[in-house]
Amino acid sequence: MKRIGIWIVVCLLSLHAVYMEEVSSEVHDDYEWTMEPRVDGSVHVVVKVTLGSRRSSFSFSFWKSHPIENIKVWEAENGAPFNITEADEGDKTRYTFEFEGFKKKGFQFVVEYDWLGRIEETYYGAYDFNFGWTSPSETTHTATVILPKNHELLYTKYLEPQEVSSSLNQVTIVFTEEVPEDGTFDFSLMFSLKGVQLLKQADSNFHLGKYKEAKEAYKDAIRFYSQFSKLYNRDKVVFIAELEGFVKECEAFLEEERIKQETQEAENKYEEAMTAFNNEEYEKAEQLFKEAQTLYESVNSAEKADECQEYIDQCVQVAEQQMIRSEADTLFSEGETNFEQQLYEDAKAKFEEALAKYTELGDEEKINECNEWISSCENELSGGFCMGSSLVFVVLLGAVLAYAVKKAKVRRQD
Repeated sequence: MKRIGIWIVVCLLSLHAVYMEEVSSEVHDDYEWTMEPRVDGSVHVVVKVTLGSRRSSFSFSFWKSHPIENIKVWEAENGAPFNITEADEGDKTRYTFEFEGFKKKGFQFVVEYDWLGRIEETYYGAYDFNFGWTSPSETTHTATVILPKNHELLYTKYLEPQEVSSSLNQVTIVFTEEVPEDGTFDFSLMFSLKGVQLLKQADSNFHLGKYKEAKEAYKDAIRFYSQFSKLYNRDKVVFIAELEGFVKECEAFLEEERIKQETQEAENKYEEAMTAFNNEEYEKAEQLFKEAQTLYESVNSAEKADECQEYIDQCVQVAEQQMIRSEADTLFSEGETNFEQQLYEDAKAKFEEALAKYTELGDEEKINECNEWISSCENELSGGFCMGSSLVFVVLLGAVLAYAVKKAKVRRQD
């Protein structure tokens, strides 16, 4: 009888131990997530679940606003698939996996699916991925997020990553957390290809000497990264300052190129201007010297700009002299025409106007000619008065003689 009592106690203790193991194991469901977010808005998910208690089934629920597709479930050890049943729960869909009999603690199975509408493009060329998983029991989660190829991690929220690594142009982020009963394992991250592309484009153009294109790409990168409140594993202020420094380097090289180019253009304009000046094409030369002067001023070549101004002044002076000479020659020609027409007063006035202009030009030869013509006009004007009086006298005398002859004839007839 005593042995029976001992055996009963042992059995009870064993059952109690099993029970306690089952109860305590409920807080240790383990999830190993592998997630591959895509820029089309979906996430490919593979999760291996390790049960912490004895069960005959398992279920997940998903919001209908973010449905899943291509779901598959199989036993981790041998790959044997499980049947999946769906149940409509209003805003959610529940997926239940029925096991063959009860599975013990430590049993592992794998769920694979495509989760739609989980990625949002929130900034220019950046993608936001938010994940949250709530369980009624205590759980342990390890999530490995593999970003699309060549994308970079911009920042994370809610949970700091345990590890971030890069291989074959793909960034992998690992999050780990033990979650209490009814707690949520959640994290958020933002990733993008845009910044990587801009910096690559900027660096490439810079090394190729395409500083204008490089400058624009660096400025676009500054605008892109400035949108975010923080950057993962980067001091945003320092990083933006570095990019601004690259912009200034590009501007310095562009300024050197501009000075070199405009200096050459100025030299070409100067040579054209000198050719026109030597060919006495002063109006054309003046315009070319002005263009050259503007270019020299833009490259801070004060000496050459002053030299251009000297030639501009000469061109203006010559042009003024040419205009005065043209006016003087016209007046001189008009004076000659008036003199030939015996319009001596008008001729004299024209020669006097021409004299003033030739005097301004300092043309001694034409000054002398004008003075001679003026003297001729004055002589003609003076001599012209005596001949007129004589002519009147002759006319009157002729009239008197004619009258006398006529009178004599009348007397003879009488």
